[in-house]
Amino acid sequence: MFNRDSFTVEEWAQIISVPASVGALVVTADPSGPMGMLGEFRAIMSSMKAYVEANAADSPLMSALQEYMTTKPSEEEEAQLKQWAQGQQEEMKANKPQTPEELKVLIRERTSEALAMLRAKGASEEDINSFKSMLYSVAEAVANASKEGGFLGFGGTLVSDAETSVLAQIKAELGG
Repeated sequence: MFNRDSFTVEEWAQIISVPASVGALVVTADPSGPMGMLGEFRAIMSSMKAYVEANAADSPLMSALQEYMTTKPSEEEEAQLKQWAQGQQEEMKANKPQTPEELKVLIRERTSEALAMLRAKGASEEDINSFKSMLYSVAEAVANASKEGGFLGFGGTLVSDAETSVLAQIKAELGG
């Protein structure tokens, strides 16, 4: 059974950053205009929250994630999270992906690390599968968040070929 104390602040940050990274991968597959990108980035957290809420009763990991996401962090946790975020930002500046393929590799590595950490902490395969399903759910929500190729909301397509390709790759890599 998991709860808020099952993971360190840094581990929680890692868990939460993976869906955001997967969502960002879809955003970069076929960038929309400013308003479309705003909608796509909003879709990351809203779809993650919706998935967690819908699956909290069936998954100890999703239940703990819901608890973590809805509980205000202490001042100490906020300080630790800020320190973790600064370290991540410095790492990204030093090792910024130069190509879309390098970005995919980075996100693949972070996803693998998060899954390995969850397994090491005792996550069941059901919890792992639920986490993977959440990742794909976030990716789909982002792809469907705005039209691609239109003008001022007219025309275009909801999910572009590039986004469809990235979704297929994400699904295959997650074993779906």
